[in-house]
Amino acid sequence: MHIDPELAVFLETPFPNNFDDLAWSRAEQRRMAEAHPAPPSTTVHWDDRSIGTSAAGADLTVRVYRPATAEGILPAVFFVHGGAFVFGDLESEHARCLRYCADAACVVVSVDYSLAPEHRFPASLHDVTTAYEWMLGEASSLGIDPDRVAVAGVSAGGAIAAGLVLQLRDRGAHVPRAQLLVYPVTDSATDTKSTREFFHAEPFDGDRAQRMWSLYVEDLTSVSPYASVARASDLSGLPPTYIVTADLDPLRDEGLNFARALIDAGTTVELHHFPRTYHGFDAVAPDARVSRRALEEQCLFLRHELAAS
Repeated sequence: MHIDPELAVFLETPFPNNFDDLAWSRAEQRRMAEAHPAPPSTTVHWDDRSIGTSAAGADLTVRVYRPATAEGILPAVFFVHGGAFVFGDLESEHARCLRYCADAACVVVSVDYSLAPEHRFPASLHDVTTAYEWMLGEASSLGIDPDRVAVAGVSAGGAIAAGLVLQLRDRGAHVPRAQLLVYPVTDSATDTKSTREFFHAEPFDGDRAQRMWSLYVEDLTSVSPYASVARASDLSGLPPTYIVTADLDPLRDEGLNFARALIDAGTTVELHHFPRTYHGFDAVAPDARVSRRALEEQCLFLRHELAAS
């Protein structure tokens, strides 16, 4: 594989995502996050809030980010972290949320949803729906414009975010102005050229992609389109969508296929495919040149789509 040299060095220490030992992997991910925290920010203030009870019966927590010097009403990004449905928490994409908040000049609300396999679908969708509705209900106190909201998700968080938007459309509820999906999970079939090509690879591969679905849903023969948006029979009426795909990613083709399906359904789509990159590249190596460009373009999309009319 021809990997960007700035990204290749980060593969020397494999990321702890052992599906045979979820407890160890989760603990190790938390330890790594604590050992390498995002630099303190003077431009963004953030705090954690308990907003109710999750599908797991625990506190449902969101982290709210706001530009430190911002005044008045701002747009908002509702954010769903990744982690193959079984990993991740509010720390997983803390640095990305800081970046979105500061560079896109918006409030970011990140949700800590229930994880599989202890809590399978639709537990995560229940939690993100609850948090999204809370954000809209608290728009005044949060200082956000409910008509300038984007939903964003990374990897498996992209699957949950896209499922949320699809469900909102079907319910005739408050559909966001835009959605941003970064190397998203979209298809439970996991039967693409890229899945087979990168079946054994780091930091994420086709083997893990198949295994995560068996941990996330009860029955792989009958998967809800709100879990796997590629199963949706109608993708019309969805908001402008920005999709990131990575060249050396087992999820590459399902992201590309979903982008094409949205285009065919009449949705405005901006697709950015990054060569010589792997899954999670802009999170694993945020200071690499290609990562800086990817993150900058994500923020530019948010600024553009959430601009005041």
